[in-house]
Amino acid sequence: MSEAYDRVEALQASPLFNDLLPLEKQYLADLAVHRQLGAGDILFEEGDVGDAMYVVVSGELGVEVGENGVNHEIATLVAPDFVGEMALIDKRPRAARVRAKSDAVLLAISHANIYSFARVHRSGFTWLVVNIAKNLASRLRAMNDAASGVAE
Repeated sequence: MSEAYDRVEALQASPLFNDLLPLEKQYLADLAVHRQLGAGDILFEEGDVGDAMYVVVSGELGVEVGENGVNHEIATLVAPDFVGEMALIDKRPRAARVRAKSDAVLLAISHANIYSFARVHRSGFTWLVVNIAKNLASRLRAMNDAASGVAE
């Protein structure tokens, strides 16, 4: 599959990049690396060292966690979802496996890219971190609600 999409538009569609200025989005789009996965390909395994996050441009990804040697899908991601952002915050091992459920196109933004962005665009970096925090808080609330049986 060719790289026939606009990187800025792909990032702009994601809530992770809300509140960033067009110049800041362009900077990140220029740093982002195009990745292609075929159906069934593994993006990363649970426990891998994380060094990048990924924005889904097209296709479908399954997020899986292992229990007693069996993986269970806990989420499906499609454009403009993103995954792996926790690695940009804490550089800890991946919390889940991510596998392509169909052919997929992604934009990878590495830890080094984010800190390059921080040096050049401090305000944009702040908004990016705030948006990551909002997303993580939302996911944690959803997990807490599911564990307590509360409907949204």
